[in-house]
Amino acid sequence: MDRIRLVGGNEDVTYRHLQQLYHQDLLGRTALPKNGTHGEFVYFLDNAKALRQLGEHSKLDTSEFDWSHIKANREKYGCGEPDGVGRFLFLKHELMISRFRTELELECRQSGGRTKLEKWTQGSSIWSSVDAEPKRKLPHRPDAFFALRFPNAPEGQQRSNFFYEADRQTSNLSRFKQKLEAYLAFLIQGKHKQYGIQKMRAVLVHTLKKDWADQLKGIAAQLAASQPLAAHLFWFTSIEEIESGNLFHPHFSCCADERKRSLLD
Repeated sequence: MDRIRLVGGNEDVTYRHLQQLYHQDLLGRTALPKNGTHGEFVYFLDNAKALRQLGEHSKLDTSEFDWSHIKANREKYGCGEPDGVGRFLFLKHELMISRFRTELELECRQSGGRTKLEKWTQGSSIWSSVDAEPKRKLPHRPDAFFALRFPNAPEGQQRSNFFYEADRQTSNLSRFKQKLEAYLAFLIQGKHKQYGIQKMRAVLVHTLKKDWADQLKGIAAQLAASQPLAAHLFWFTSIEEIESGNLFHPHFSCCADERKRSLLD
């Protein structure tokens, strides 16, 4: 549904095209369970060989495809439907990321050229690990990295870089604290420069409920007591809050003060 909003046109025709691509083995699909039966189909890229062949005989640009991610899709969803709680939760997590990116692209389109989504990267290609005190190695696994460009802004203020974290309230606060510690270590050690950037505007933490977002913000406040960077780095919001307005409105908060932040700040 998110991608249909991006493509536009007749929804029924788009679904029919997706069905044809699936039956020609150019797309994979699975279905979200609904009341004990199949719900809406979710289509995804999962056949690298077929996509390469399609690219050779069409105008499809395959140069930016993440082939390892496509291969992983086939391995995860090869049976065609979710077969357990773990797979279902993973799919819901992926859809949450997809929905955020869709909203981001739509907001940029509606900005009249004032804001552009210059880069979006997600998946295992941006995963790594970091050394943290005391003598720990922590996984650093953002759900996405993206950059917004503002062509009309003064020189030096034309780009904002973000990490994005989709939190579905499936881990406890101790594990979440380690996640934030990994982000801090990653940035303090200058590893973000591997993206060709000098600074990171914020780490966005997007969760389901406002009260849970407030609890996560409390973890950032604990870290800020010894590492002040945490107070301004981590921005929190929830699906409940963003549903009240568009994505570029000031929906994000951090533990530094009470002011709401916008991605355009």
